[in-house]
Amino acid sequence: MEDRSNEIISQYDLKVYRSYRARGGMVLETDQGLKFLSPCRASERRLEFEDALKNQVQEHGYLNIDKVMRNFEQKLASTNSIGERYYIRDWFRMEECSLRQEESVLLAARNLAGLHLAMSGIKLPEDSVSFVEENLLCVLERRNRELKRVQGFLGKRKNKTTFEIRYLNCCGAFYEEALHAVEVLKGLGTEEWLKQSIVCGHVLHGSYTYHNILMESLQTRTSLPTQELIATVNFDKAAFGFQVCDLYQYLRKVMEKNGWQSPLGRKVIEAYEKVRALSGKERQLLSVLLSYPEKFWKVTNYYYNSRKSLIPQKNMEKLEML
Repeated sequence: MEDRSNEIISQYDLKVYRSYRARGGMVLETDQGLKFLSPCRASERRLEFEDALKNQVQEHGYLNIDKVMRNFEQKLASTNSIGERYYIRDWFRMEECSLRQEESVLLAARNLAGLHLAMSGIKLPEDSVSFVEENLLCVLERRNRELKRVQGFLGKRKNKTTFEIRYLNCCGAFYEEALHAVEVLKGLGTEEWLKQSIVCGHVLHGSYTYHNILMESLQTRTSLPTQELIATVNFDKAAFGFQVCDLYQYLRKVMEKNGWQSPLGRKVIEAYEKVRALSGKERQLLSVLLSYPEKFWKVTNYYYNSRKSLIPQKNMEKLEML
């Protein structure tokens, strides 16, 4: 790994003093600050989209993001002698966000709102508009068809396992919830709304989860300005679309980790709205997304695409928990 790293690093105007492994790559202490070397799976076109996006996000005042460094050839990704692609990004001496510390959870909510403000009014070349969030209505309708297909499959199946019997006993209620969510979503006119979001240059992060939110430790937070406390990384799923979907994803994960405590959920939304107010339509969409039985669909999807004779105990536990 070290030889491969040196081969990549030699393609940059960079002096490395020290390096050490981290999850997904290698942290580099350099003459240009902390950097992160990791494999690159994105196309050059995708990388250029992210670079243009990050440039504008920083121009809008949000600075702590993992900008990709260009090599001597002014490319965003570098290739070694055996064809492997890597890139080097700005990095931060921070920790992953803890979803079990309320202070961290609320700080990350405020950070998301600030990030969304900076990711609004984004103006990119016309071909960049192809990076658009998948139509939500199509996504949920596709999932509903899968729920119905599995229900029909199990209804005809003989010699059912304990998991399959338990699944059939509860799938009807979850399916009704899924159908209701789609009906409400249809009334929001998401197709036209998405077009407006693109015109207004609204971009969502696409993966705003704890490992993409880096923070200063609790001990050092009080001595730093708010904007220096936190950074957001890994924009590989960023796309034009409904920014409230980021809030939904973050809120759902926070609630799962904390036993679905309603007071905490309200605090997360309040913390977000102290920086960026939600529109009435965004609140409706957040409600629809939270009401959709996503975890049940995930259990269904895993079952349907795995060997039916070997259903992990973990899947049974997830079903019982739901």
